[in-house]
Amino acid sequence: MSLASFLGVVQAQEATVEAIKARIEGVYDLQEWHRNGEVVRPPLVDGRTVLLNGQIIYISHDRGQETNKRSIAGFGTYVLEPGKFSYSYESQSWITETPSGVTLSEKLLFEGVRTFTVTIENDGVHFRATNGPQEFRFTPEGMSYSDDKILRVLRRVTE
Repeated sequence: MSLASFLGVVQAQEATVEAIKARIEGVYDLQEWHRNGEVVRPPLVDGRTVLLNGQIIYISHDRGQETNKRSIAGFGTYVLEPGKFSYSYESQSWITETPSGVTLSEKLLFEGVRTFTVTIENDGVHFRATNGPQEFRFTPEGMSYSDDKILRVLRRVTE
């Protein structure tokens, strides 16, 4: 392979990554939280997720259960490569308010890195976990997250 051909392949891969990055990065506003067969919407739940320059940040509030209110905040990093997306959390805080008081947990939702295959389909960009049922679907309007079934639906508010 000539140097020019090699550079063309590298540039095409980078363009693909950049094109996908442009389709996923932004700020997302929580619209639906699916829990135990119920769909809970704002103002009972509220949240934001930000994907930007290799960083993921989120905060959510679940006030849908009067006796068990929870707020979650976290941040981490992501890597987008040709055909592959991976992310991990560096820090998470879970604040739970019950009638008996308030508790704080800083345990990560999962340890290590979650890796996904990336595909572009008619309805948008899909990330499917390589070792589990998790899936992210990105459209121009927003994003959904599922784990065998839809758990969260978010609306894209900025690019």
